[in-house]
Amino acid sequence: MVIEKNSFEYYYNSLYNQAYGYILKKVIDRYTAEDILMDAFLSCYQKFDQFDPQKASFQTWLYVVINNKLKNYYRDRKEYDNIDDCMEYSDTFEDEFIAAESFADMRTALANALETLPEPQKTIVIMKYFKNKQAAEIGTVLGLSPGNVRVQLTRAMSKLRDYFESNGIEWEI
Repeated sequence: MVIEKNSFEYYYNSLYNQAYGYILKKVIDRYTAEDILMDAFLSCYQKFDQFDPQKASFQTWLYVVINNKLKNYYRDRKEYDNIDDCMEYSDTFEDEFIAAESFADMRTALANALETLPEPQKTIVIMKYFKNKQAAEIGTVLGLSPGNVRVQLTRAMSKLRDYFESNGIEWEI
């Protein structure tokens, strides 16, 4: 069977893997990525007759739809304005369960964000914020000067902030 170029099936087949990989980097699991991708393709399919290649490529259009779906996904999942709200104690089991679930989501988001960092920066962040080590101690372990550790830490924190912002996660670091 020959697929006509510029048909929806052609775009679907040629962009599926790339778009799936893009979404997978921005969400927690592959099932969520698949759901978001299918929802995006469905939206494009339903309005495919309105697609105008003179305005933008199909790929551009698809990625605009995907980014909107990702924003909706993160907006729908948001239960707290910041981590301090999440950590408030409550008197009911249900509230504690919701807070614990939200905290687990934040931990997962942080773990995913840390995986985006180059190895030395990831190690520096972990040693600084999870093991309470000073720049001099970290530098000794990694063979870096304390000044270089501080520079790498600043760069790492900037990358983490960018990661959270690009994924619609509001969390001050």
